Amino acid sequence: MSTERNSSPLIPLAIAGTLLSILFAQVSGYSGLIPPDAANPGKCIYRGDILELGVNNNNGISPCQRLTCHKDGSILIEGCGKLRIENCNRGERISPGEPFPECCKLRYKCKEIGAAPYYIERNAAEKV
Repeated sequence: MSTERNSSPLIPLAIAGTLLSILFAQVSGYSGLIPPDAANPGKCIYRGDILELGVNNNNGISPCQRLTCHKDGSILIEGCGKLRIENCNRGERISPGEPFPECCKLRYKCKEIGAAPYYIERNAAEKV
């Protein structure tokens, strides 16, 4: 009794390629939820400051984050982090004073062996 398979051998390769591309993007952005402060019900307290309800961009928060204050006092915190690009420096923020995610744009100085340096720009809030 023989069993025939009609699936293409390329399907596992495509899946493996997709997984590898996700791994090598190396985006270090983040998000997390800060629970409500029981001592201050209904107020969003972040590092001693009371936030306004809704989105709070760049409240002197370094390097580039967005805080969203919810009615229950919880806070969603989002940040872009940095990308790791082979043969390039760690990147410098192009517009550090802009609100999230515009402040996530980075300029990298890169160099291949025996070649002149070159610059690339990427948005660390997006996957490359």
